[in-house]
Amino acid sequence: FSLPDTKLITTFADKRSKVRYVQGMNEIVGTLYFVLAHDANQDWANEAEADTYFLFNSLMVEMRDVFVPDLDEADTGIHGRISNMISLLSLHDPEVRCHLDNVGIDPSFYSVRWLTTLLSREFLLPDTIRLWDSMFASTHKDNFLRYVSVTMVMVIRDQLLRGDFSTCLRVLQAYPPTNLDRLLESSRALWIYESQITLACHKGGIGLGQALRSITPPPAIIMAYGLRGGVAPQIGEQVRQAGERGLAA
Repeated sequence: FSLPDTKLITTFADKRSKVRYVQGMNEIVGTLYFVLAHDANQDWANEAEADTYFLFNSLMVEMRDVFVPDLDEADTGIHGRISNMISLLSLHDPEVRCHLDNVGIDPSFYSVRWLTTLLSREFLLPDTIRLWDSMFASTHKDNFLRYVSVTMVMVIRDQLLRGDFSTCLRVLQAYPPTNLDRLLESSRALWIYESQITLACHKGGIGLGQALRSITPPPAIIMAYGLRGGVAPQIGEQVRQAGERGLAA
C-alpha cells in the first residue's frame, strides 16, 4: 500500500466492522486517488484524500453485500453475483461454459477478483479509468459489470476452448491486453440484443428461434444464445444441418 491507501482503508475498516477487507480494495482506492489527485483544478486536487474516502465509502455502501460473509449466498452477495454472471455466460456461450467446467475451472477462480475489485486488476490504469467512466455512468452498475465480465470471457473464447486447466486458469487470471472500446461496445451490444429478443418473445408472443431469425444482431456481438455473432441460421439451413447430422449418425 501507499500511505493514502493504508490510511483510507484502515479508517473505512474501523467504521464498517461487518465489511471484510478484500485484497484489491487498495487498487480501487488507488485508482480513485490517482484521478482526483491529478485534477486540473489544483484546489480540488489538494482535497484528493478526503474526496477519495467519500467516493470509496459511497461505492462500498453500494457493494456492501459482496464483502459481508453472512450474505455470500444472497443474490446480492458474492456467490449470488457469480451465479448470475455464470447464468448469463451459459445463456450466450454454453460451449465455453461447458469447456471450463470440463477442465475443472470453477468460476470463483477468476470471478471473485473481477467482481470485488471492479476489474481494476485486469487492465492497465488508463483502461481501468475508461472502464469506470462507463460503469459509473450506468444506472445499473451490477448489470454493467456482469455483461462486461461475460464479454471478457467471450473475447478470449478461442484461447479458452483450446486450453487445458492450467492454460485457461492462466488466461483468466492474467487477462491478456485487449481493445477496451471494442470490449465495451460488444458488451453493450449483447445487452441491447438480449433486451430486443426478450421483448419480442414476451410482448410479441413469438418463440426464441423466430425472434433470433427476425431481429438482426448488432455487428459488435461475439456470441449470443450460443450463436457466433448472434446470427441464427434460417430454417432451410437448419433442415440441411439436421439432415447432415442424421447421415453422420
